Amino acid sequence: MSLKDVIAADLSAVFFNIDEFAELHDIDGKQIMAIIDEDILKQRSQDKRENFDGVYRGEIVLFVKAADFSKRPVKGQRLRIDGRLMMVDSCGESDGILEITLEANES
Repeated sequence: MSLKDVIAADLSAVFFNIDEFAELHDIDGKQIMAIIDEDILKQRSQDKRENFDGVYRGEIVLFVKAADFSKRPVKGQRLRIDGRLMMVDSCGESDGILEITLEANES
C-alpha cells in the first residue's frame, strides 16, 4: 500500500469521520462532512483585524473532501454554510482536501 493510499483511507476513516473531527454541515443545500476552523485565521492575521463602527469581518476555514464538490470554489464565489452566506476568499487543495477560506461582514 502506498502513502497516497494510506492518506486516502485516513480521509474517511479519521479526518472526515463524524466520531473524530468532522461534522455534518449544510453547504449550499447539500449535507457534507466538513471541518470548520475559526481559530486558525485568528492566529494567521492577528494584526490585520479591521473593525468599522460595529461591523467586523467574520472568517472561517472550511476543510472538505475535494470529491464532495463538483467544481472547486473560486475567489468571490458565494457559499451558504449552515444558512450563513459567505464569500470565498481563497481555496487550495492538498491530498484531496480543499481548504476554503470564507469571509462575511457581520455586526
